[in-house]
Amino acid sequence: MIRRKSTKELLGESIHDLAQIKPVDKITVKEITDNCGMSPATFYRHFHDKYELVAWIYNYQMEDIYMDFCTGSESWREAVRDMVMILDNDRRFYSNALINTTGPNAFFYATRLRSAELLTEYVKFSNNGSISEEQLFDISFYLWGMSCTITEWFLNKHPYTVDQITDHLYNAMPASLKAYLI
Repeated sequence: MIRRKSTKELLGESIHDLAQIKPVDKITVKEITDNCGMSPATFYRHFHDKYELVAWIYNYQMEDIYMDFCTGSESWREAVRDMVMILDNDRRFYSNALINTTGPNAFFYATRLRSAELLTEYVKFSNNGSISEEQLFDISFYLWGMSCTITEWFLNKHPYTVDQITDHLYNAMPASLKAYLI
């Protein structure tokens, strides 16, 4: 059966295409909507701004990875590797997103926040609906460290392979999360 693309997916493809030739921060909502035959009103029914759309593109893929981890289809190490591979497989687009989004609209922040929400939900569910302050801190700390490390690695500040960076990120897991992620 042929699956129709959602409005969000079409808007995502549009900004993705435009980001191949222009910095993300220079792309306008009008350009995004003109490129896919939609109106700005349609855009704003789905996203607050283009930065939310850019983060949604990564988060949409990452949520599938979290789902695979949560259902036991893959290990946490495999999930971390898959999240790194999303970036590595589309280096041009994500370099643009990391370099050309800053402040509260930064791609880096929005994706880390969504990861924290998903991991918090998973630990809470795995722990009969409760989560300790230490675990909340450790989730925030771990994902902040992962995001910073991946960003530096991705922007070629570290010469690691995908498997090496995955191993480093996996091994940096805080003790309070090991019971849930190993």
